[in-house]
Amino acid sequence: MTEKKYLKILAFVVVLFVCSSCITTLALTGIALSNMVPGEKVTLKGYTTGQIGDSNQCALMETDSGETICIVYDFGTYKDGKRIKDRFVRAGLYRYFTDNGAERYVPIFIRKKDFKRLWPLAVELNVNQQDNTRAPEVYI
Repeated sequence: MTEKKYLKILAFVVVLFVCSSCITTLALTGIALSNMVPGEKVTLKGYTTGQIGDSNQCALMETDSGETICIVYDFGTYKDGKRIKDRFVRAGLYRYFTDNGAERYVPIFIRKKDFKRLWPLAVELNVNQQDNTRAPEVYI
């Protein structure tokens, strides 16, 4: 009987350890994402890795530091592997799915020079945008 009691306590401690490590991971992810404040101006360098939608103005980019971000940039003609080095303004959070189906969230950056013109595109990409496409609900 004493062995069962010790096994239950051990199992409980293991579950607590696993849960606390999950919470720690979520907290660290939140801290990393919150370090980039919307409106922050930064210089980014990297290579484009994938076009977003049919627009020639939205793409995923891998920075020189190895982070994946979403940029809104007037490419003219888009191509993968294009070298980008410019000033950007942080503008939101983009959600996408990888080839294996994993869900990813990356920050959105708009080219500073074209900020006013490209802002509407970034708003459409922002995961936090309110969905205004539904018909209004009427309660009777």
